Amino acid sequence: MTQGKSLFGWTLLITFAIKIWLGVYFPMTGDEAFFHEWANFPNWGYYDHPPMVGWLLWVLTQISHEPWVIRSFTICLTSILGFGIVMLARQMLPAEQEDKAWLAGAVYLSLPVSWYFVFVTTDTPLVFFMGLAIYTYVRALRRESVAGVFLAGAFLGLAFLSKYFAVLLGFAMGWHILWQRKRWAYAAALMAGVLPFAAVNVMYNAYNCWNNIMFNLVNRHEDAHLGFTTVATYVGMMIYLITPWAAWSLLKNGRNLTAAYQSRGALLALLLLPLLLFFIISLKKTVGLHWVLGFLPVAFVMLAFTAKASTLKKFVWANAALSLPHLIVFALLSHGDANIWSKKGFPEDVNFHRNTPVIIQGLTADMPAGAVLTTIAYSPAALLSYHYGKVVPVFGPGKYHARNDDVFVDWRQMAGKPIRVVSKEKPFEMEKYTPYLSDIVVTQKTVGGVPFYVLDGKDFNYSLFRDVVLKEAAQKYYNIPSALPVLDCPFARKYGFEALCRIAPQ
Repeated sequence: MTQGKSLFGWTLLITFAIKIWLGVYFPMTGDEAFFHEWANFPNWGYYDHPPMVGWLLWVLTQISHEPWVIRSFTICLTSILGFGIVMLARQMLPAEQEDKAWLAGAVYLSLPVSWYFVFVTTDTPLVFFMGLAIYTYVRALRRESVAGVFLAGAFLGLAFLSKYFAVLLGFAMGWHILWQRKRWAYAAALMAGVLPFAAVNVMYNAYNCWNNIMFNLVNRHEDAHLGFTTVATYVGMMIYLITPWAAWSLLKNGRNLTAAYQSRGALLALLLLPLLLFFIISLKKTVGLHWVLGFLPVAFVMLAFTAKASTLKKFVWANAALSLPHLIVFALLSHGDANIWSKKGFPEDVNFHRNTPVIIQGLTADMPAGAVLTTIAYSPAALLSYHYGKVVPVFGPGKYHARNDDVFVDWRQMAGKPIRVVSKEKPFEMEKYTPYLSDIVVTQKTVGGVPFYVLDGKDFNYSLFRDVVLKEAAQKYYNIPSALPVLDCPFARKYGFEALCRIAPQ
């Protein structure tokens, strides 16, 4: 066994053990609980995103609803990608440089973001199918295989059914295809692979108020504005993700990449074009760390071409040193005393995530008969729902993010019932509750180390809630552009807002 292969093997084992530890012991996060809710309501799409993570979690929850099971595919994901980096680099390097392929895979696996990427989100299936699409596309171009490009298109379509950022990979592939000898055959094959999956998303949206199109292309961009702070954040984030030493190596040896453009141009296009587009996006919005994870492995395949074997070994050890403070933070969050954190409200937040089952029991123990438990924000609502075993709605208009309640909750069924609203963040603004509830009583209690405000009210006035709160949501978040044909809108039908959403009453 070569030194590179041995180092890859040890890195794989150590990082996999770390990921299992995090998967088992790190508390369930709000986003994970939110997407877990999708698994309980299988559909062709959801308000925020296409459906793939919901389908994945539906399969995993047939085994168990335990966090480590829900996270099991994500735990394996970067290990799979590490092997993919090795396989692709081996095919593109001279035989005598095979060791560098294994070392590049080890550098990727030893990244902090590689081993702490264990939390299941829409990025889990996105990164997986993007990896398959990139691997298949590069192999297909090297073999001049039209069938291979079609398969890459199918994987790209599955990535698109995971998250819309797959479009950036599709744009990069399309741009690269324009410069190929078989451009028309490749373009047709790529589109043939993608379109069936894109059609699923279009049909879902046409029959569901165009809700995830509205979220991703309209509603979530209300706060966008030009600013250079977001650009600096993006550049700093990319240096952190790739690491300063690997980023400098890629930049310093850029001539090698340019010289090898004929044989490795696909990789350059699939990495640089999306990163350039993210840079443009960063001019007006903050680019999330998780947005770029699907493109990250390409950088480490390129690193195998530009760095010496001895340099790659040093990078593995540098990544290990960088990982140590991250490990300490995750250990403290998982096992340490919550009160060691000095930031205001953070110890309570840690306790909330750790002690949610106990908190659910405490918050429901004295709840009035027939009352409905609600809260004021989607993240605590999702966590409470996960541990409660039933949906905990958000009382109020909510925000453009995470509007699961529009689909999973029917406020009509709560008419006349008592309602309990819990808040761990701040006192209640009573004017938001007094129009819809009578005999309101507000108390304070500490459960599981977390202080809560608890509001109990009777006789929920659904009609007024519908005319004010739900109508405001319909006007704000379902203002569908006239260019989009609305074939149906379950939210509008449920609450009688057909005219607002341009559908005919049944």
